[in-house]
Amino acid sequence: METAVFSDVRSLAPALALVAAAVVSLLLHVFLRRRGPRVAGWTALSGVALALFLLAVGPTAPGALFAGVLRLDPFAVFIQLSVLLATALALLLAFRFFGAEKHEPGEVYPLFLLAAVGMMMAVAAADLVALYVSFELFAVSSYILAGIFKKDRRSSEAGIKYFFLGTLSSGCMLLGMALVFGLSGETSYAGAARALAGADEHIALAAMVLFFAGLFFKAAFIPFHMWAPDIYEGAPTPVAVFLSTASKAAVIGILIRSMTSLFGGFSSHWLAIFQALALATMFWGNIAALLQDNIKRLMAYSSIAHAGYLAIGLAAWSEAARTAILFYLFLYIFMNAAAFAIVLLARSEPGFKENVSDLRGLVRTSPLAAASVLVVLLSLTGIPPTAGFMGKYLLLAAAVEKKLYLLAAAGALNSVISLFYYFRVGRAIFMEEADDASAARPAPWSVQTVMVVAALVLLLFGLWPSALAELAGVSTLGN
Repeated sequence: METAVFSDVRSLAPALALVAAAVVSLLLHVFLRRRGPRVAGWTALSGVALALFLLAVGPTAPGALFAGVLRLDPFAVFIQLSVLLATALALLLAFRFFGAEKHEPGEVYPLFLLAAVGMMMAVAAADLVALYVSFELFAVSSYILAGIFKKDRRSSEAGIKYFFLGTLSSGCMLLGMALVFGLSGETSYAGAARALAGADEHIALAAMVLFFAGLFFKAAFIPFHMWAPDIYEGAPTPVAVFLSTASKAAVIGILIRSMTSLFGGFSSHWLAIFQALALATMFWGNIAALLQDNIKRLMAYSSIAHAGYLAIGLAAWSEAARTAILFYLFLYIFMNAAAFAIVLLARSEPGFKENVSDLRGLVRTSPLAAASVLVVLLSLTGIPPTAGFMGKYLLLAAAVEKKLYLLAAAGALNSVISLFYYFRVGRAIFMEEADDASAARPAPWSVQTVMVVAALVLLLFGLWPSALAELAGVSTLGN
């Protein structure tokens, strides 16, 4: 028994490494005074690197952990990898952002790590109690992160809005869990799924809808998207990066595990729900983005639209769709992190400018960053030879395979619509002159690192998509 418990704990080594790094970084922030926050940041980044290493060398399919409460299958490992990469990119951008703002709250770094721990555990959860505890860990940490600049009106407003709306969505999900438990008397996914098959269908469907509503909020699906533009605009840019990448990856992972393992008997119902969500989310996100001048709001609506693309895979659920979702989700981490990082290229005193026009002339001051932005924008649009094209192709192919021709056509049409607002950003960078000499400055090393890494990843898997597709293909869900 002790050996089995030790083996289960060892399988959680990446998450435990993040917890240890969070504790150490918090202590360094408290006791090192002036240099504490930056040292805490590097400690947090080192913790993420260690967690990535432990995840890579750890067991690939240990199966059920702690009597089935957690299931660390290849699917969970893939999502955890995506969460860790998103966290690393957000931390790199945080160095630039907080350095320029002249105020670096050291507690932000352990909060990033604790939120990542919650996400990693939530995607592995195969029990309602474990899921809710993990979900709330990353949710509460995210609320604090959004309002981390307590004296800044926009950041405080973002934190308050996110807290109240997020609490409401968590309450909906908890009510759905309560109905599931009331119908089944079980908290494990497998046990509850067996009991739901013979339960009152109307109550079971109400439980499913309430459960999914809390997750739809975090993923910013229509009509649960209302928080995203305001929160992404008001929150510090690294936090917006983290919320739009790591959080979305985790929520999609939770959705996939719950809809197959917990509500698998109601597939005809949730397939119809995801079809409607995909259509509404894609069109609303892309059309609203056309009207935005603020880069963060533009990218927020773009993020909503990309949630719609991912919903195509959920609506066309199959092995091919699962591979397409994981393929696109991995690329989305890099695309969206680099897209939000564009804001950090327009420096002002203090802080950063956030309008598209503020990027004018960037190609002359930061040619490498500008070239990387071009690759990212092409990938977001879905233009070859970038990996974004292959990601959208796989999602649309999965829809066609299921004879969802209208959904596939809508996805292709929305890619065309997105070209118009991404082109506005590219035009400002490459084709327009800066209003003044200080409008655009050379990009700092941390931002350039994120930009270049993202561009290289998108080109690599655009030219060699089979490598990532094979990894996504073998990242199967455990029974």
